Amino acid sequence: MRILLNMRYILFLFLFTNYLFAIISEPIGSKVLSVDKEEQTLTISFVEGTQVGMYGVIVKDLDQNHAIALKWIQVTAIEGSLIFAKMIPILALEQSALPSGTWTAQAGDNAIIGYNYHRALLIAPNPSVYKKISSYHSERKWVHPDIFATVLSHHGHPSPLIEDFNYMCRSNNIGTVSFVFDKSILSVDCQSFKIIQNKTISLKTDEIQVPFYTRITHIEANWFGEGNDEVQDYNKYYVDLLAENNPQNEWIQTYKAVQDKEAEEGSWFGSWFSSIKVTSDNTEEDDE
Repeated sequence: MRILLNMRYILFLFLFTNYLFAIISEPIGSKVLSVDKEEQTLTISFVEGTQVGMYGVIVKDLDQNHAIALKWIQVTAIEGSLIFAKMIPILALEQSALPSGTWTAQAGDNAIIGYNYHRALLIAPNPSVYKKISSYHSERKWVHPDIFATVLSHHGHPSPLIEDFNYMCRSNNIGTVSFVFDKSILSVDCQSFKIIQNKTISLKTDEIQVPFYTRITHIEANWFGEGNDEVQDYNKYYVDLLAENNPQNEWIQTYKAVQDKEAEEGSWFGSWFSSIKVTSDNTEEDDE
C-alpha cells in the first residue's frame, strides 16, 4: 500500500510540474513609450506574460555594441495595451570613485521585464518535496537554499524577513521565489515580493523542516530584533509573510483567514471562548 501511494504521489508530481512553473523563464522585451521624470514613472507597450509586480530594467543603447542599464522598474498596473511602471535606482552599481553618466530614461529605450526570472529560489518543507519539484524544470536554474540559510545566519535571522529575500536575490541574480504549501505553490517576484503565480495542489507531508529545507543544521540568531526568533509553523509563517505584502491578493488573504480561524479554534482560548458562548446561549434559552 505504501509503495502504491508513493507511486501515485510521484505520478502526481510528474504531471503537475509539467505546467507548474508556467511563469516566464526568459526576459520579456518591450519599448518605453513615455516617461514622467518628475514622478519617476513610465509607460511601456504591453507584452504577453507581463504581470503586476514584476521587476525589470530599462536599458539604453549607446551604439550598436554597447548599452547601459539605467533603472530598475516595477510593473504597477496594466491597462489594455499599456504597462505602467515605476522607476527604482540601481544601487548595486553605485561607485563613488568612478564617474557616472547623465543618461536618463526616455521614449524608445528598451524595457526588459522578468529580468533574471531564469534563476529562482525554492522554499520547500523537506528534501523530498524540494528534490521532486526542482528536478522537473530544466529551463530554470534553482539556487540552492543552503546559500540562503548562510545569508540568514550572517544576518542573525532564523526567521527570514522580506529584506533577507531581497538581499539574497540581489546578491545572487535571482528573479523569483517559489513557496511550497500543502494546498498551493506561490511564486513571487524576488524584489517586489508580489505574487505573480499561484498553482493549486494537494500535497500532504508529515515531514516539515523549519525554516525550510536546507542542509545547514544551525542558523545563528541575533540577541534581539526582528527575525531573531525561530520559525515554529512553516505554513503559517510564510502565509503571513506573503499576505502582509499582498493585501489585494484574494487567494492569500482567504488562505490566511482560514488558517487563522483554524488556529484560533484549535487553541485553548478558542475552545474556552466557544464553551463560554455555548453556556451563555443556553442560559439565555433557560431564562426565556
